[in-house]
Amino acid sequence: MASPVGHVALGLAAAAVVARATGTPDSTALWLGAAVASGIPDLDVAFPLVGLSKRYHRNATHSLLFAAAVIMAGLAVLRALEPDLARGVVLGWIAALLSHLLLDVVTTGPTLGRLGWGIPLLWPVSRKRFYVSRPFLVGDRTESHSLADRLREAREDAVRIVPVAALVVLVAKLVP
Repeated sequence: MASPVGHVALGLAAAAVVARATGTPDSTALWLGAAVASGIPDLDVAFPLVGLSKRYHRNATHSLLFAAAVIMAGLAVLRALEPDLARGVVLGWIAALLSHLLLDVVTTGPTLGRLGWGIPLLWPVSRKRFYVSRPFLVGDRTESHSLADRLREAREDAVRIVPVAALVVLVAKLVP
């Protein structure tokens, strides 16, 4: 599973690709919104703060249904608050949100998969959890139990995911 470092990096890369494809210029709204959107599915990590089990993490908020609900609610709010926001900015945010699910699938290996930490993309229709047999860009991580574990994962993401994401952003900016 990816750390916030990896999620923000890939979210920015996804937004850069969409901005390039739609001819959307750089803006604070694009980049800040993409960074925020890339972390929305992990808002469920706050559940233990209100007394719920940490096992609520990576459930409904990591499904395509939740992503669709966030997108629809976000579009309704944006229409009311900022009707002239560039379409490419909004699409960049959507790409950043969806990148979270993709990154969690490809960075969750068999060890976490067997522990039930795969991604329930098709919830509530299916209980199947998605993960890969060989995680992409990270090792086959185990469950994080301490701050040291989380810092190690963030460092690993900074070394392995951030450079790839930065390259994607660079190519999106420079290649005609």
